[in-house]
Amino acid sequence: MYFFLHVCQKYLERIKKTYTFAKIINSLITKKKHTNMKCIKMLSIAVALLGTTVVCSSQTLQDVIDARNKGSELMAAKDLDGAITELEKCVDLAKKVGGDEAEEYSIVAEGALPNLYLQKATNLNAAKDYSATVKALEAAVAAAEKYNNPKVKADAEKTIPQIYLAMGVADFQAQKFNEAIVNLDQVIAFDPNNARAYFIRGASYMSLKDDAKMEESFKLAIEKGTASGDAANVQSAKAQLVRFHNNAGTSAQKTQKWDDAIAAFKKTVEVDNENSDAFYALSICYNNKKSWDDAISSGEKALGLRSTGDAKGLDGVYYQLGTAYAGKNNTVRACEYFKMVANEPFLPGAKYQIETALKCK
Repeated sequence: MYFFLHVCQKYLERIKKTYTFAKIINSLITKKKHTNMKCIKMLSIAVALLGTTVVCSSQTLQDVIDARNKGSELMAAKDLDGAITELEKCVDLAKKVGGDEAEEYSIVAEGALPNLYLQKATNLNAAKDYSATVKALEAAVAAAEKYNNPKVKADAEKTIPQIYLAMGVADFQAQKFNEAIVNLDQVIAFDPNNARAYFIRGASYMSLKDDAKMEESFKLAIEKGTASGDAANVQSAKAQLVRFHNNAGTSAQKTQKWDDAIAAFKKTVEVDNENSDAFYALSICYNNKKSWDDAISSGEKALGLRSTGDAKGLDGVYYQLGTAYAGKNNTVRACEYFKMVANEPFLPGAKYQIETALKCK
């Protein structure tokens, strides 16, 4: 009797960390109900059940090993989906089996899985399957978090906005402007300082004739690009805004909507404060409003920015400055500027001012 109980106790010491039936035996031994036939019967049943459990556990451990080995074979065959499935299976089975040996196999699988997910995303990106690439990268991030691989997590998170940017550019080039904006918004959500994303989004809004959002996006491209040193996208965004505002100003100027024209050209010089054409246009608008001081200020800025070798380009500025000073009754300064005009189409008007209107000496 005592021998039977001793064997049971030794058996328990080997497996009590893993199996719940061990608790039953331990309880019976502790209570020392050794002479009770009912106790003996219960112990016999428990041991029989434990024996069955051990057999099942041994088979399940082999399943863990088989899953790990199959995953390794599929990795070597470059079957990433198959390898991922088998190694995830290995991890799941190892949790159910428990024990040090199963855990060792699980650790090997867990170490490989994040990199497999990332490699899958890399392959999809090479095939330009961008939608599938994003999903694979998101899976890589999840696996990296689950299995504690900060490098894979960082690499995947860095790549996701790059893929969304590629999708946005492709949609823009295909004139799918709304789809492009959706993808570019995703870029910005991951990387709020991406000047390229703001620029392409601005161009998309321009194509959709959403002027307010276009302007906002181009301004953000300039701001973010200036901060990050992305000179190419800063220049591209500035060029688009300057062209847009100059066109608006020119249209208003043709219909003599001077206030609208001034507002547009002011926006131009806010973007590019070295734009001589915009300052020159402002001097014309201010002269037509008889805002002489503003005309002089704008004309002088235009004059300072234009090349002295561009005689025809300077003639228009000289004429506007002469007009502004004449409006202020400063004949001396007006005559000085009108006399500088040397070419058509401003020369006849300048001569009239010199010889007839102002009678310059």
